[in-house]
Amino acid sequence: MPSVILLRGINLGAKNKVDMKSLKSLFEEMSYENVQTYIQTGNVIVEQSVIDGPSLEVALLEAYGFEIPVTIRSKEELEEIQQHPIFYKDQVYVMFLTQEISKEQQEMLVGLIDDEFVVWKNRNVIISLSKTYHQTKFTNAFFERKLGIPSTARNKNTVNKIIAKMS
Repeated sequence: MPSVILLRGINLGAKNKVDMKSLKSLFEEMSYENVQTYIQTGNVIVEQSVIDGPSLEVALLEAYGFEIPVTIRSKEELEEIQQHPIFYKDQVYVMFLTQEISKEQQEMLVGLIDDEFVVWKNRNVIISLSKTYHQTKFTNAFFERKLGIPSTARNKNTVNKIIAKMS
């Protein structure tokens, strides 16, 4: 079953540069099958369904010299997100959390967020922004700060294209 490994914080401006060809080669050297990358923000599609995130983060640190948090989702999980009614709205982003959040954390978000959103399976936030991503306060940094855990954001178009590449 295909999975996507979402890398956080690479190739944003001049910081944390990672070449996609070298990234693909690294994954192939680690025996991942059918490796594909999609755009410069760090989306690596592989055939494996069982992936050791912590070991992968160590390998990325050794290869690139800086920490790169990873979030892993299966094709099935992405398709479930894609089918959620909020996903069909405009200006939709998904915050992929590195771990599940508690009921208390979810309730805290309800009190803080004005835009329509849902926490999906305790580890994804699907949000329809009322402003553009660059104008809203509900960015990936907001969620990391409020929840105290790493996450990475992808817009609806990117999620759709990742799913298409997994087929």
